[in-house]
Amino acid sequence: MNHTLRDLNEADLPTLADLVNQVYVEPMGLTQLRDWYNRRPEGQIRRSQVVVDPAGRLIGYNLFQHEAWEEEGLFYVEVIVKPDWQGRGWGSWLYDEMVTAVATLGGKKLKGDVRDDRPDWLRFAQNRGFSIRRHWFESVIDLGGFDERPFTGLVESLEASGIRFFSLADVGDTEEARRELHAVNAAVSADTPGFEGQFMPFEAFNEMFNTASWFRPKGQILAADGDEYIGLAAVSYFAETNSMHNEITGVLPDYRGRKIAQALKLLTIRYAKAFGAATIRTNNDSENAPMLAINRKLGYKPRPGKYLLHKQL
Repeated sequence: MNHTLRDLNEADLPTLADLVNQVYVEPMGLTQLRDWYNRRPEGQIRRSQVVVDPAGRLIGYNLFQHEAWEEEGLFYVEVIVKPDWQGRGWGSWLYDEMVTAVATLGGKKLKGDVRDDRPDWLRFAQNRGFSIRRHWFESVIDLGGFDERPFTGLVESLEASGIRFFSLADVGDTEEARRELHAVNAAVSADTPGFEGQFMPFEAFNEMFNTASWFRPKGQILAADGDEYIGLAAVSYFAETNSMHNEITGVLPDYRGRKIAQALKLLTIRYAKAFGAATIRTNNDSENAPMLAINRKLGYKPRPGKYLLHKQL
């Protein structure tokens, strides 16, 4: 066979970026990939291997990863093979090596995802015992053509009712402010369709902000009623694609139905436009009907999504 399976190293990242961007729903820049490679939170378990041909060219890779705050024995897994090398057994080899390693570490459950427009990739996973757990929809706005006129007065009317809108930068991006931001993130995530497990602890949340190239305090937009944080919309910026991604939008249950989430999303679009980003993306669980309706009103256009998969070992 004359092909080699070895651990991923930093020199592989430019080639890996090209590989994953043939597969991922959202593009990933090299800077973003380096962020992931170099970020090793305390308690994280992670390994990634690559297959290289006799000339040293990377043709596929695998990954398993477990975060310290996740359910014990739960691992995110991934296998990707270059399109012109698929169907030759490389994916099976990478998968088998990965699952063997996970089992030795006490792995009990696997999770992963595949694009919803590639039935052959879904079939590969289902043939290995994975089943569909959720369906996530991807959508995007071309900011150059965004028309805000239909939403004139939306933010102002909510402000007149006593709701304040501001960014993390506006309150100084202090540890205290980040703790407030973390608390509202955890609260709105808890009952968001598709969210499972528990939200990351503050220490991991704070360390992520300190090390991520995508983080911008002005992109963490909050809503408050008096001193209480009652909602947020957070966006990340990726320079290589000049794009922003809406990581989360949510409002506490007592404040829903007042168009606060719509206003928060509108403010992220304003911010992204003013920043000079070309597009803004989001993804939502198929069962999150209220947020999907907001996206349609704002003009998000659908893109291929992904199936979230799981398997019990």
